[in-house]
Amino acid sequence: MKYEKLLPELSMYEAARANVADRKVRTAVSFYGKKYTFDEIFRLIDCLADNLAQEFSLRKGDTVTLCAPNSPQALLAFYAANKLGIKVNLVHPYIPPEKLGESIERTGSKILFVYDLYKGDASAFSVPVLVSNCGYFMSFAAKIYYRLTNKRTMRGGIPFEKYLKDRRAPHKNAERFAMEEPAVYLASGGTTGEPKIIAHNNFVFNNLCSKAEEFLSEPLDQYTALYNVLPIFHGFGLCINMHMCMMMRATNIMCIKFNAKMSANQIIKQKANILTGVPTMFLKLLGEKTFTEGDLSNLKDVYVGGDSVPDSLVQDFNAALERGGSRAKMYIGYGLTETVTVCLVNTIRHNRPSSIGYPLSHTAVRIYRDGKELPAGEVGEIYLDTDQFMLGYLGDEYSPFAEIDGTKWLKTGDYGWLDADGFLYFKQRIKNMIKVSGVPVYPSEIEAAVLSVDGVKKACAVGMDDAVRGQVVKLFVEPKEGADEGALREKIAAACAEKLIAYAVPKKIVFREKLPVNLIGKIDRKQLEEE
Repeated sequence: MKYEKLLPELSMYEAARANVADRKVRTAVSFYGKKYTFDEIFRLIDCLADNLAQEFSLRKGDTVTLCAPNSPQALLAFYAANKLGIKVNLVHPYIPPEKLGESIERTGSKILFVYDLYKGDASAFSVPVLVSNCGYFMSFAAKIYYRLTNKRTMRGGIPFEKYLKDRRAPHKNAERFAMEEPAVYLASGGTTGEPKIIAHNNFVFNNLCSKAEEFLSEPLDQYTALYNVLPIFHGFGLCINMHMCMMMRATNIMCIKFNAKMSANQIIKQKANILTGVPTMFLKLLGEKTFTEGDLSNLKDVYVGGDSVPDSLVQDFNAALERGGSRAKMYIGYGLTETVTVCLVNTIRHNRPSSIGYPLSHTAVRIYRDGKELPAGEVGEIYLDTDQFMLGYLGDEYSPFAEIDGTKWLKTGDYGWLDADGFLYFKQRIKNMIKVSGVPVYPSEIEAAVLSVDGVKKACAVGMDDAVRGQVVKLFVEPKEGADEGALREKIAAACAEKLIAYAVPKKIVFREKLPVNLIGKIDRKQLEEE
């Protein structure tokens, strides 16, 4: 079955089974020294599905919650549930037990999949808890190291691995979902900034993966492996990293948690063709000699998103790729969880410096302000029309959509502008915009100016209450190692005075040895706003 023949009603399990790219790659997963073939992975998925249905009476239409990092057990649990016609609620592996319990209740989950390093107690949850041992799927040496350096923190629960045994009976048939049926729940801040659970059907994941030929630089048969560090509770990690590998038959090199040296070794040793990540991950790789002095000739594409991407990062990373013998370029993309993930991206065929992307097929972009569509070059809210829309927010009647001339448009809550050729440029998340004396100030512009200063590693601008102006700018800076803070402060002030309007110039500059980041490596802006 080819991409162009992909049926809309296929589940993600069925699409993965179909091998729509007609590839011959044998290894499906590589996990800390141990490899699993596609045949082995599908055998384990089918066994797990049979056992879950038998032992827990799971049926089509039920929901399960999956709380685990990138790992074979997360992949197995996801596809086994999908095969049974069961919705999967994906949550952050570091979510506090109280919030995890709330998510289980909100989604009506019947069981919880969790990993051995989760900090919680199985007795605290209202559903059966299956606990996986991450070391179980590693090579012998890696397993020993994992056990010596990690202490199980999840108390109680049922061993997940016992349900991977074959029941010696015919496997259950795969269930199908209707187009209006949710298959996946993903957490998001939503376009209003409030915590929401987003419901997606199978089609949007299969459909986006089928667009791989639009954004990859070379034909599909030239790709054999992707290095996967983005967690699967993230739309990009789930769709482009995990599911695309399954659909196009490429090896998923899984990483539980990013470590620059270890990751660099794996990227080079296992000849990864695709890297995906957030800016902080790539900054760390640039500081790792194993990567910058290694053989990068197998890399074909590098994609970055999820946070403001400085032009300097793109330039520096492209230079490192070239030195390492790679023809790859770093490409910036844009998307929201409401659209699964990326729906605009720079590619070898369509790219523009500083742009966040060009629309994929069946995606259109408009810019609106005060109810009026704006021409190219003017800044306003980004509206999207795409075939990747969510079904809606679970248990929430709020809709971020607007119907204009018979077309459904998503109001993204992001500010940006289009050029005459249709490339999109990002200004700011509306909720992060700072108003100084009523004048809109864009943190992304401040951060770009500061990151251009030699000696600055990271920067984050937030609003600070002010009795006269309402708000003023407070700037947090993580300096490069060895930088003199006094001299750096003067350089930052000079750069801001030169490149920014007066309202955007920071009134307070705070240096931190390390800026806080979340699990996927984005700067934790909310934490800094609260300081």
